[in-house]
Amino acid sequence: MMFMASNDTRPQTPEHSDGGQVFFTSVGCMDGRVQKPIAEFGKKKFNALYPDTITEAGLAGLLSKDHLDQYLVESLKNKIKISLEKHKSKNIVVSGHEDCAGNPVSESVHKKDILKTAELIRLMFPKISVIPVYVKKINNQWAVEEL
Repeated sequence: MMFMASNDTRPQTPEHSDGGQVFFTSVGCMDGRVQKPIAEFGKKKFNALYPDTITEAGLAGLLSKDHLDQYLVESLKNKIKISLEKHKSKNIVVSGHEDCAGNPVSESVHKKDILKTAELIRLMFPKISVIPVYVKKINNQWAVEEL
């Protein structure tokens, strides 16, 4: 049997019988290799169905600098706000990963960048849970480590 999208244009709101949320917000690097492990992490951790994914090459590195690009900060803030208000996301995952082309630094520096970026987002949205994570390969599989 083939699934066909409905022609019904009314807004659809998926509901959980177990009270889980529908969306969580993922903020991190654009690298496609880490999108699936982060999505799976968020789905399991928050019992969510979908990640709202906000990406930029080396995002944690860009947002951990002493002199921030205010356009980037405002753009990020607006995108997170849409996720929180329109999709009712209640949690934000801030990520970085090993072998990052956009933020080519050591693991320890990258983790500090992620933590600093998570703190920046907490200041923007103090009532929302912000979870910093680092994604790395273990036994040839991408794994998510909470920081």
